[in-house]
Amino acid sequence: MLDAKIRAHREFLLAQTPGQKLFLALSVMPTGEARQARPALSVAFVVDTSGSMREVVTEPTERTGQHTRIDGRDYEVVRGAKNKLELLTEALRAVVNSDLLRPEDRIALVKFDDMADVLVPFTPATDRARLLAAVERLDWYSGGTQMGAGMVAGTKLLQSESGSRRMVLLTDGQAFDAAVAEDQAQELAHLNVPVTTVGVGDEVNTELLTRITDLTQGQPIDVVPDTDNPQPPAVRATELPAALLGDMQQAVNETVTNVQLSVRAVKDVVLDRVTRVQPTQTEVAKTDGPLNLGSVDVTTGATYVLEFTLPARPAARMRLAQLGLTYEVPGANYRGEVPPVDVVVEFTADEAQAARIDPEVMQWVQQRNIEGLVAQATREAQSNPQQAAKTLELARSMTQRLGNGAMTQVLDRAIGELGSSKTISLGTAKTMRLGAKTQVLRSGPETPGSTDGALPSDEEIRKMTGA
Repeated sequence: MLDAKIRAHREFLLAQTPGQKLFLALSVMPTGEARQARPALSVAFVVDTSGSMREVVTEPTERTGQHTRIDGRDYEVVRGAKNKLELLTEALRAVVNSDLLRPEDRIALVKFDDMADVLVPFTPATDRARLLAAVERLDWYSGGTQMGAGMVAGTKLLQSESGSRRMVLLTDGQAFDAAVAEDQAQELAHLNVPVTTVGVGDEVNTELLTRITDLTQGQPIDVVPDTDNPQPPAVRATELPAALLGDMQQAVNETVTNVQLSVRAVKDVVLDRVTRVQPTQTEVAKTDGPLNLGSVDVTTGATYVLEFTLPARPAARMRLAQLGLTYEVPGANYRGEVPPVDVVVEFTADEAQAARIDPEVMQWVQQRNIEGLVAQATREAQSNPQQAAKTLELARSMTQRLGNGAMTQVLDRAIGELGSSKTISLGTAKTMRLGAKTQVLRSGPETPGSTDGALPSDEEIRKMTGA
């Protein structure tokens, strides 16, 4: 029910040369049987109800000139506008009333501020009255941002569920208990529960939310006020209901879950890194046992880049590693495995042969490296904006070669800010960071704008990968 294939960035490598890199693209795609096995869904929505969620994020039709104070912060009283919590409530109503849900699907709702409470435990999707009543109660609360406590409550509910499980975490601020939140992300990864993070506004802890999505092989959604003129991947606040429904559709499409990768490498061959590069980009946490690759969408499949460092070897054709994959199809009550896949390359003294590079694999590698350049430039911008601009120019040239127009626009905005104000705004930095994870390639060698001649050299690869 799951097909897998591999492609190396080089079929030939130089003999007697230590420290060479081997990049391997692993693509997996559900078969026809798996596509028909739609699983029952269990989705826990964990919602921030802190005081800052009352901030208005859509255009008002009337300003009253009045102000109110909630949890130590002043908010203007306006008419005809919606605050963050009202938009989340609207989005949750849309989910509960959606035709995507089936009678076997179940929803739970948890709120968190100074403390966490289960507003409704897992309830059949058909009990809409009970679920909608719980959604309406979200406005009863305010306080701090104990996000970790909310995740703990949601994790406890998910532990006893079966089928395809998911947590959707909706927040607008810095967690008071970030360490607890990260611990819970580790627990959810162990349970094979992906987390979708919905960050509303510019004050979210982007580092923490991306860490949560990386650990659980989930995905981030970035929501900004309508007045901010957002660029992809950010969505306008009024588009949140559609974005949340899109995430639910993806949950429905992920019929293959709990994909685990085992890598058995021969002596001195080192697996440095595994990155999912599509449909969204996340780092796969390295563990002593099998690696958690998450779930697979029936419409897009998934692609991963495995990065190896190789020892010197004599001229010969040899196996470097063997890959094993196991998976589950909850809708068919099936657990299966893919026959072992051998990673075989040939070491040669012929430099012309060793210079041949697979452009499709290198496109994925370049895309992956864009995220590292973005993180580097964000750090550099704090003390050396001129160097940060140079780093972003390198990232921009790579997005242009790959034909990734959306990400090129995000980088243009950041480069422009560095030129005018010598800094990158908080909102642009967040959009740039999340864009590197979500504005990814969808095709192979036919990607517009890509050229074989633009591929990086081995030395450039070493610099970009830190090798």
